[in-house]
Amino acid sequence: MTLGLGIRSLLAQSVVYLMGGPPGPETIINGRRCLYFGGTGYYAFQEHPELIRAAHEALDKYGMHTATSRNIYGTTPLYREVEEKAAQFFGTEDAVYLPSGYLSNIAGFQGLIQTGQYDMFVVDAEPHWSISDFIYAMRKPVYTFAHGDPDDLRKQLKAHVQAGERPLVVSDGIFPTFGVVAPIREYFQAVEPYQGAIWIDDAHGVGVLGAHGRGTYEYYGLASDNLFFGGTLSKSVGGHGGIVPGKKNLVQAIRAGHIVNGANASPSPAAAAAVQGMTLLMEHPELRERLWMNARTLKAGLKQLGFPMQDSPVPIAAWRLKSGEEMDRIHAELLKREICIQRTRYVGGGPEGALRAVVFATHTTGQIERLLAELKSLV
Repeated sequence: MTLGLGIRSLLAQSVVYLMGGPPGPETIINGRRCLYFGGTGYYAFQEHPELIRAAHEALDKYGMHTATSRNIYGTTPLYREVEEKAAQFFGTEDAVYLPSGYLSNIAGFQGLIQTGQYDMFVVDAEPHWSISDFIYAMRKPVYTFAHGDPDDLRKQLKAHVQAGERPLVVSDGIFPTFGVVAPIREYFQAVEPYQGAIWIDDAHGVGVLGAHGRGTYEYYGLASDNLFFGGTLSKSVGGHGGIVPGKKNLVQAIRAGHIVNGANASPSPAAAAAVQGMTLLMEHPELRERLWMNARTLKAGLKQLGFPMQDSPVPIAAWRLKSGEEMDRIHAELLKREICIQRTRYVGGGPEGALRAVVFATHTTGQIERLLAELKSLV
């Protein structure tokens, strides 16, 4: 079993849709105002006036960015503020701010190898590309287990872990296409006897799952020194860049590593927006409750149309129809009616892909009901 790169899926998505405004319940797609269910800005913070104001102020004070890596002259008080706010948000000792969420996995792998001496990676067979693109560069053995399957994980651990070796189990927290939450509690039970650890890409869990929005581990009520994750500040938080919260020794190892040393920091306006986004999520838990309510409304309506849905507060819903051509038709017809969902062949979507709708906290019940009514008329 190998980790596919999904090149065919990428080539299949050749149609470009031009967004003419920030992502929100409505936006401009190809010059037309549409109801927007096509992206993952879960709180529409990308258009929030407080984030816009913070971004403007940072631009005036710091310019676009420092134009050098963090460990030379590339650290400003603003970047430190992002890390301090993230540590506060996630309840960790420290956090490191990275140039993109895509880099959080490789930065975390490098830091964990340096500090934890993990001997191998045991990886879900359908991970995000930010995992599969980098996992083999770590110069450690890589084994895969069947997608989302704790029983196969146990088999792979038993088959490959020798006495004294420590495995690192790697998975998405939420698999992005269908919004399925990985069974992390069962994974942790499987790896504990080997003194192993878990790393998850929690890009879609950060800000969304858990009582405080801390992600997949909080959703399952898990806490351990052997649970690690990376995330992004570009989705729920409304800014940009990757974040790895954790113990000081891990964070310092990442700060001393190639990613922080070799790449420029994120733009100053995006960093300031991230600080403000995390502040809003901490001060307004009702935003999460609204997001979860909208997710329930969307999924309940899709179930009534006959589409299977996971019972979780994840605001992602995806489904397949009998053929790719039928999904193309539904997608095109919805766009004609000024409703934008995704016709995706993204990672984990399979060769035919899927239709995918993502709901925001700022969508109204009426907007969700309109999507469902139009879908019902088409399918």
